Amino acid sequence: MAAIKIHLQDEEYAAVARRAAELGVSIESLAYGALSCSMHHIKDAPCRARVEDSMRERGRDLPLWSDSARSVAIYESKGDIHEGPGPGGAPLP
Repeated sequence: MAAIKIHLQDEEYAAVARRAAELGVSIESLAYGALSCSMHHIKDAPCRARVEDSMRERGRDLPLWSDSARSVAIYESKGDIHEGPGPGGAPLP
């Protein structure tokens, strides 16, 4: 069986672990479900844009869904950098 490793900052991992616990699933199951959802919707423009934005912004700041106490925006007393809407124009939860 092939494996994919995802390297996360502590703040990203904490948010993923918390969401998995809220859903009553393992972190691996949540990651697989998210990948499955992305693969299913990747041809939809909003999903494609979110994937491309994530790739481009990775390493510059923590994502909006992570614990942001250590993000650049918080450190500089600014709002979150990622203030745009989520997929399909809906707000991010």
